[in-house]
Amino acid sequence: MEITELYKGVTILEGVATLKITKDHFEAYVEGQVEEFFNEIMQKIPGLLQEAGITVGICKHPEIVDGKLVVARGIPPIDGENGRIELVASCFQEENETRNGNIDFKRLNQIKNVSKNEVIAKRIPPTAGTPGKDIFGNEIKPRPGEWQPFKPGERVEIVDENTLVATDYGAIQIEEDGTISVKDEWTIDGDVDFSTGHIEFYGRKLIIKGSVLGGFTVEANGDVIIEKNIEDEVIVLAGGDLEVKGIIRSENTMIKTGGNLVCGIFEYARAFVGGDLIVKDYLLNGRCQVHGNVEVMGGKGLIAGGRIFMGGGLKAKDLGTMANVPTVVGAGIDPLLRLHYESMITEQESLALRLSKIKDGLIKISKVEKSRGRKSSKFAALKEQLNEALIAITKEMEKNRDRIKDMEEKLGLLENATICVYGTAYANTTLRIFEASLTLKRPVERVEFSFRNGEVVAKTLA
Repeated sequence: MEITELYKGVTILEGVATLKITKDHFEAYVEGQVEEFFNEIMQKIPGLLQEAGITVGICKHPEIVDGKLVVARGIPPIDGENGRIELVASCFQEENETRNGNIDFKRLNQIKNVSKNEVIAKRIPPTAGTPGKDIFGNEIKPRPGEWQPFKPGERVEIVDENTLVATDYGAIQIEEDGTISVKDEWTIDGDVDFSTGHIEFYGRKLIIKGSVLGGFTVEANGDVIIEKNIEDEVIVLAGGDLEVKGIIRSENTMIKTGGNLVCGIFEYARAFVGGDLIVKDYLLNGRCQVHGNVEVMGGKGLIAGGRIFMGGGLKAKDLGTMANVPTVVGAGIDPLLRLHYESMITEQESLALRLSKIKDGLIKISKVEKSRGRKSSKFAALKEQLNEALIAITKEMEKNRDRIKDMEEKLGLLENATICVYGTAYANTTLRIFEASLTLKRPVERVEFSFRNGEVVAKTLA
């Protein structure tokens, strides 16, 4: 039986019905008076299909579709799946953290941070699909899936065709068209609150248009600008500079910066500042440790209450109050530098002790060898190990000596720090400079305090 015959139709039961196939060889069907002569037709079908060479998809229970009796149907191919872009950066794997089995609803991870050289996304290849068969057993090729192209934006690069990598620290941003970028500047349009959760940002600058509300944390590798206030029980950690245009308040709030801290008003909070502290209005009952200088010259220009220590100097309009509120300020006092110095001295002493023990060990080995009148391979290996350790420790101590010398020079410069009061320094204000201290018994005006001959001395400002 020829294929052309099947296209035109092979008669069944003297013209009662005809057997045909579709042009794509996917179906064989009978048309005509199929319902009236169904049983008779079905008795003829197996032989006709065998004669036609139709071997695939023969219907055990043929069905009538649109008046046609389908007796064989091929196996359709399964088209391949398109390739896709899979986001694999660690930030996409993070779920809401749990503590003691409870979800932390403040940790929403809305900013998808990425580190420099971290893999952001992988290109997953398309699949080829699964072939089908027509009713004659011929293969029907599937449509293979298509590759999904990367759309690289800023601060990303494509590696080995199928890997997208961040070229800098920042936050991942994916545009509607699929473009993937790493942003080194990020803006939060309102407050940091339950709608944002805690904020963590790896990039160069973070801008918060509102306030940081009570109980929330902001962590940033770079600079942070907060347009409004920092409220109660807030933690802000900035690797660079921090600018707060409103108020930093509450004794349960803690600020830490690697650079400068600039704010409008500072009340009761704690601050650890790696650069300078500049308060544009007043500083009330603060607990601050500042590596650089402190300046409170704008607005009220007042420092009242609290304990403020700095490695550099201080400039303010007024210190303390007419009510003699206890106020402590210390210039030329860098707690972090001194702590680092003391830690280095302790390490150097520990290395010196180890070095002494190694030298003693070498001497003992030499005495034993001398008493025996011969050298052993066991002692030779031990001496080699001890000599290697001696060289390594000696080099480390030499490096430490340079570091210690540098820190001692810096500590020595601290005695040059001054405290300048351009208005009034009130009674019960304690001024500490380097290693000396002075508590005022009465108010003084327009005065500069400095360290001289082991004491805090004052002179009138010009």
